[in-house]
Amino acid sequence: MANKKISELTAKGTALADTDLVEISESDGAGGYVTKSVTGANVKSGLQATLVSGTNIATINNANILNGGDLDVQATLVSATNIKTINSNTILGSGDLIVGGGGVHVLTKPVSGRTYSVRTDSSSSSASSVSAANTIYLSPFVPANSLTISNLQINVASLAAGASARILVYSDLNGVPTTKLIESTTLDCSTTGAKTYTTSYTFTAGTTYWLGVYTNNASFFMSTISSANTIPISTNAFSTAYTSVTASATFAAAPSTLGTATLATGAMYVINLTAA
Repeated sequence: MANKKISELTAKGTALADTDLVEISESDGAGGYVTKSVTGANVKSGLQATLVSGTNIATINNANILNGGDLDVQATLVSATNIKTINSNTILGSGDLIVGGGGVHVLTKPVSGRTYSVRTDSSSSSASSVSAANTIYLSPFVPANSLTISNLQINVASLAAGASARILVYSDLNGVPTTKLIESTTLDCSTTGAKTYTTSYTFTAGTTYWLGVYTNNASFFMSTISSANTIPISTNAFSTAYTSVTASATFAAAPSTLGTATLATGAMYVINLTAA
């Protein structure tokens, strides 16, 4: 074949085949070149495979990212901004989210400065009672609305020298109090009136908590809610209604995990919670 320029050669007209031969000049390492051939397969082995959306390149929201144009991507999710919350709790992140329902206390949206407690009706009560020393008293508190508090309070109706008390909040596990969530500082009950423990805590709607108190002295009186104003947690013999549980604990060292609790009847000590 007469010498021809590359531009004068007949065009192949089809894609390079694996069996085609391509002439190359391979360096001899000494400044010269040796004419050799490589197959089409040799050439193609080093090339990027054809990109196929959804096969060897990912799609976004089932949209092809090949070709031109803009591709819409989900904006960053911000709780309460472009994704809703549930009972003021973010639904982003891991773990279980407790959805409110079945609450029997705090039936209306909490108002800052108002107080709430375990009472379930609007009956007035000015009763008071003594508690056994070194005994924890707890009753269930199930808010229908989430409640963030600024303090907890008890009321001393009749004083006793050297008397002290602490307010307690425990979590619930399968219908019984289990883990201590709040223990107040020691409140001086040697004078009458409201005794306040300042703290911040959020009670989640539909969640069961156990509110209570324990003391070092059985000679002073604290305000109570009658059993008729609280929810029963168990009944017996068609007549007895249990509204609280008790557990022994040396004052002031309430256990982190309550342990065995005993059903109890009678009035419940008033634990007021003030909305922040």
